[in-house]
Amino acid sequence: MPRSISISVPVFCVLSFLSITQKQKKERFPSYFGITASPVIPNNFIGSVHTELKDNSGAMTAYFDNKWGFTFGGTIRIGLFKYISMETGISQVRRVYQATVSMPDSNIYGSQKLALANYDIPLNALFYVPLTKKWLADASLGISLTHYPSNVQDSMHPKTERTIFVQGRRTERTYFAFNAGIGLEYRTLKAGTFFLGFGAKVPFKPPFFGVSIFRYSKKGDKISAYKPLEAGYFTIDFRYFIPTPKKKKSLGNKPLIE
Repeated sequence: MPRSISISVPVFCVLSFLSITQKQKKERFPSYFGITASPVIPNNFIGSVHTELKDNSGAMTAYFDNKWGFTFGGTIRIGLFKYISMETGISQVRRVYQATVSMPDSNIYGSQKLALANYDIPLNALFYVPLTKKWLADASLGISLTHYPSNVQDSMHPKTERTIFVQGRRTERTYFAFNAGIGLEYRTLKAGTFFLGFGAKVPFKPPFFGVSIFRYSKKGDKISAYKPLEAGYFTIDFRYFIPTPKKKKSLGNKPLIE
């Protein structure tokens, strides 16, 4: 069984169990569906903004600079208790790197942007602290299942018959990351719920390598450099949850005309 499928099975079972539990509670604690959008902020605290690569001879130096990216997707909150919920969903995350390669002895220089896309499925425990009737503070903690569908490669042509390739090469298709977040939300019955907060995502291990390859002949002769990229990042989270419609009271066996 593929690893991605084997990991998805327990996640599906957990969500199914929570759904059944909610039905048994007759939706005493409501669930919400919404959308989320966040800029991806690189930093040196839980990741690396600037990574240097060198080949064994020292002739080629490459720099991978982590730029701002973004994430967008759908999110679901499943009410468990009055001030505790489970939060999941799926988002696409776009990571951007500026790859710069230099070979001073050969007077060869080049720069190229690489964009890596992955899919993120979080499973977080969410805790509320009521501040007023409509304002609440939130704190979340959990893990993510993150999937990179493919490697990314681009090329630069500084001279005839000489080509520089830069790559974002995944270490695995699927891996886990640690999530944490904090924020404030404003709840209304008619307009829905608005959330603003800050988050952090820390992969359990580097998800991909930065790779630079200089091919200098038609025969395929080349020199290369590679290094794991520390890819933890912060986010500024914007979320909107659509309002949950009120259920109409059942008339039961009460006669329509008395």
